[in-house]
Order: sequence, then structure tokens, then C-alpha cells
Amino acid sequence: MNWYKIAKLKDVSLKGELKKTDDGFVYLKVPDDIIHGFFPLLDDDGISEPPYFNKKYDKVGAHISVMHSDELDGQEIKEIGKEFNFELMDFKRTNPKGWDEMSQVYFINVSSPELEELREKYGLSKKHKGQQFHITIATKKSKRKSQ
Repeated sequence: MNWYKIAKLKDVSLKGELKKTDDGFVYLKVPDDIIHGFFPLLDDDGISEPPYFNKKYDKVGAHISVMHSDELDGQEIKEIGKEFNFELMDFKRTNPKGWDEMSQVYFINVSSPELEELREKYGLSKKHKGQQFHITIATKKSKRKSQ
């Protein structure tokens, strides 16, 4: 008999630190190794690691988006610096609406009841922009020009 058939399987919980950029973007900082570990496994020409390591994105690196400044209406987030748990779920690819410079985005959905509770505490919906929390692993630039 296989051990996984008789053992009770449990999800593995990971954690990250809640941070905020100067322009008010609130995110959960996760290890950059999540991106560096999954990226080489992808087999798609023209992909690159997400642009979150450059200055344009405040060099936030691997992260889970939690809140944008336009959602907060100037509220101070008291939990900055605290750790929150999350679990990796499924791996997906999409043609992102609203991110015209990219034709494909690869990401891992994550589950985090703690982040949902945090958003609700500040009067927001459980999901950021109605989406599942996720970590972007790779992007592929669009060949069409942004308008």
C-alpha cells in the first residue's frame, strides 16, 4: 500500500511579510526563489521573469498584490511588517486584460484567508481586483503596440 493513500495529507503553509511602496501599493513579499525556481520549468519562447525586479516597479520582486493606494482612500495599514500565511494552489497562464504590453502572464494562484480578512478589515472585498491572490512567475511581451 502506498504511504500517501493511508496518510492524512496536509497543505503546506508558506509566509511572507506585508510591505508598502512609497506610492501606497501594499503587497506580501515572498521569496524571489519562488520565481527563480519555477521560471526554468516553463517551455515557451520569448518569456522572461516578471518586471518586478526593476526600478519602475520599486524592485518589489516576487510578491502577492494585496491592496492598491486607490482602494485605501488614505487609510494607514497598521499590519505593515507583519507576516501572513499563504498556500500555493494551481499554475495558470492567461492573456492579461489591462496589461497591454504583455501577451501572456504565467502565475501561481495562492490561497490566504489571512489576506482576505485583512482586506475586509479595511472595508475592501476579499479578493484584490476580484482576482484570486497570485504570484506572477513569467511574462511574455506583446507584439502589438500599446496605445
